[in-house]
Amino acid sequence: MTNQYMTKLYHDLLSNSPQTVTIDIPADMGTGQISQVVTKQGAVVSDWKMNYFSDMNVQGVSCEDYIQLLFCFNDSVSWNIADARQCVSIQKGESCIYRGHGKMEYLCYSGKTNFLFKNIKIPMPYFHKILSDYFEDSEIDAYEKKLLTGISKVSITPYMEHIFAEVKDFTQYRGGLGYLFLESKVFELLSVYLSEVLELSILSSSYISISKSDRDSITEAKRIIDSQLAFAPSCEELAKKVNISVSKLTKGFNSLFGTSVHAYIIDQRLEKAAGLLLESDLNVSQIATLVGYSKPSNFAAAFKKKYGVIPKNYKDENTIG
Repeated sequence: MTNQYMTKLYHDLLSNSPQTVTIDIPADMGTGQISQVVTKQGAVVSDWKMNYFSDMNVQGVSCEDYIQLLFCFNDSVSWNIADARQCVSIQKGESCIYRGHGKMEYLCYSGKTNFLFKNIKIPMPYFHKILSDYFEDSEIDAYEKKLLTGISKVSITPYMEHIFAEVKDFTQYRGGLGYLFLESKVFELLSVYLSEVLELSILSSSYISISKSDRDSITEAKRIIDSQLAFAPSCEELAKKVNISVSKLTKGFNSLFGTSVHAYIIDQRLEKAAGLLLESDLNVSQIATLVGYSKPSNFAAAFKKKYGVIPKNYKDENTIG
C-alpha cells in the first residue's frame, strides 16, 4: 500500500528542486543543445553545445539587468556591438565578464565548428548586494569601475573547471538543498573569478611593492603555467619567457599569489585532475598523464595529500547516490 504522505512529500521535493530546461538545436540546422537552470536568487547557469551545418547569423539585445560570465571551452567566437563599433572575441580557454549594455549584438557561428560555452548570468541587484555584503566602499568602487564599464578577460583556470565539474551535482539534491548547492557553486565561481580578474590590478598594486612591469611579467608567467599545465616550464625557462630574473619571478610570484611557483603548479594540476575525475570517463593513469605526472603512484600520493582520498575513490565519495 502506497503511503500518500510520502508520495506527496517526494513529489513536492521534486517539483521544488532546480529544474533544467533543455532546447535541442533543430535537426535541419545542426547538432547540440542549450540547457539552463535558474537559482533562487535569479542567477542563470547555462551550457551551450552547438555545431551548425553552415554559418549561422544570430542577433539579440544584451540585457542590462545582468552581469555575465562567459567561458569558452572549445572553438572561438566573436561578436559585434551595435553603435559602439566594437568587436569582441573570446578564444578557447578564455573567459570574460561584462555587464549587459542594452544594445544589439550581432554574432556569426561558423559552420561545421564545435562550440562549447558555459555562461553565468547574475542579476545586477544580487551582484550589488554581494558587493555591499562583503566588501569595503573603496573596494566596491574599484570593482564596479573595473567590471561595469568594459569587458575583462581572464584565462579559464583548472580551479574554475573543477567548479563546473561539480555544478552538475546539484541534481543529486532534492528541494531547497538543490538550490542551496547550486547557489554555493555560483558563489564560489564568482569569488574565484573576481580574484583572477581584479586582485592583481586592484589589491596587489596597493599592498605589494613590485613594479608594474615586473607584475605584468609574473602575471604572464602564471598565464603560461595555466595554458600548458602538464608541461609547465621550469622557473628558469619561465623567467626567460617573460624577461625577468629567476629571483624576481620566484619572490614576486610568492608575494602576488601567496605560494611558490612549484606549489602552484602542483595545486593546479590536482585541481585539474579532480575536475577530470568528476566529469570524464578516463582512468586514473590517463588523468595522471594528462596533468603532468609520469608515475601514477606519485599522482595518487599528491592527490590524497590534497583531498584526503585516493583518486579512484574521489568520484564515489563526491557523488550522492
